Amino acid sequence: MKKFMEPESVALIGISRKSGPGSFNVMENMIEFGFSGKIFPINPNAREILGKGAYPNVRSVKEGIDLAVISAPREDTVNILKDCVASKIKAVIVVNQGFADADGRGKEIQKEMTEIAQKDGIRILGPNTLGVLNNFNNFTTSFMPITKDRTPVGLICQSGIFFVGALEFSGTIGKGIDVGNACDIGFCEALSYLGEDPDIKIIAIHMEGLNKGKEFFSLARRIVKKKPIIILKTGSTETGAKAAISHSGTMAGDYQIYKAALKGAGVTFLEEDGQMTYAIKTLLNLPTMKGNNIAVITYSGAAGIMVTDALERYGLKLASLSPETIHMVAELSPDWMPLGNPLDIWPAVMKYGTGNAYSVALKAVLNDPYVDGVICIAIAPMMPEFSFLEVSEHLNSVMEEIPHKPVAAWLYGPNPEEISIKFESKKRIMIYPTLELAAWSLSLLRKKH
Repeated sequence: MKKFMEPESVALIGISRKSGPGSFNVMENMIEFGFSGKIFPINPNAREILGKGAYPNVRSVKEGIDLAVISAPREDTVNILKDCVASKIKAVIVVNQGFADADGRGKEIQKEMTEIAQKDGIRILGPNTLGVLNNFNNFTTSFMPITKDRTPVGLICQSGIFFVGALEFSGTIGKGIDVGNACDIGFCEALSYLGEDPDIKIIAIHMEGLNKGKEFFSLARRIVKKKPIIILKTGSTETGAKAAISHSGTMAGDYQIYKAALKGAGVTFLEEDGQMTYAIKTLLNLPTMKGNNIAVITYSGAAGIMVTDALERYGLKLASLSPETIHMVAELSPDWMPLGNPLDIWPAVMKYGTGNAYSVALKAVLNDPYVDGVICIAIAPMMPEFSFLEVSEHLNSVMEEIPHKPVAAWLYGPNPEEISIKFESKKRIMIYPTLELAAWSLSLLRKKH
């Protein structure tokens, strides 16, 4: 995969002469992205493209080429691949659709492509793919605009939507591999590469179908010991599985069998769209938990009951707080206030202020040997007029001192976006939009034995 992710020279075969907005010119996108290697535009109908001399075919390039990106009509693909073999190019990305994702003729062409890969030793990514993204090397083969951020998250997917819509699916990504129809290179090769990549700390996967199941499960079982793997497997219904065939030309397989096998391999298996962003930010930023005992700190008794129900749904439970913990908070509370878990600190807040009361409570539960993780419920006030209700700085100071247990938080009030940024500024406390998501996210942090 190194030739795909870190090439020094790239041939762009079938590249358009058009440039500018709406042209979807991969060469233009590649240059703007910051790629500093050699680019050889291949187009028999052009002498020059974006200031670089064009070639009629790849065989006419007399320099070494690490990677070829093919965006020609499908009927030309096999002959172009043969030219690449003759030019000793070892890595090829086939961008276009219309292969196993389409009709019978497309399936035949894709089969020929697979046979060339097996016979001649050339490796093919795609077809039907945006290719690769490497923010650590300023390289992409996408003809669509991509968010640029060197975050330690690696993405493997079967659709370009997860490159273009990374912020909605996984948050920003540092490296990405779109396997598309996976005629040759598939999930195993991509997972093996990212699993050994020192730039990547967590791997996110969108999966429609899987061809080498046994090999993938074995590989995932080994890699997950070093870094988390999170998988969203689509095609869970009969209709969805049929849609996967028409989209990427891959069989979705029996969803429940995949689910059991992937969970057995130790991966984090997602059941719903929308969970990936929260799973990544949780596993990337928060420490693991030794057990399932959670302390809840709240201003509201009702919110405490809500989170109690959510914890139970995800195999977590309220911790039995130590006498020392109860005593520390009791010293700030009126005599009539019964204290337990959830730990209602509002009477203490009324007497000593939000920052002081919350700091004492958080420090106490983090030092409690019976507590494995914490959920904080806090107010998101308008600033600056109600700044006395805002506790992010106080709680982050506590976390700097006692960082070894995970803390998830839920905010209520009129200003959650601004206050969330304040809470997450130190990457010690993660904010979730619902108590349900906060509880679910903590459940991902339990150590797998």
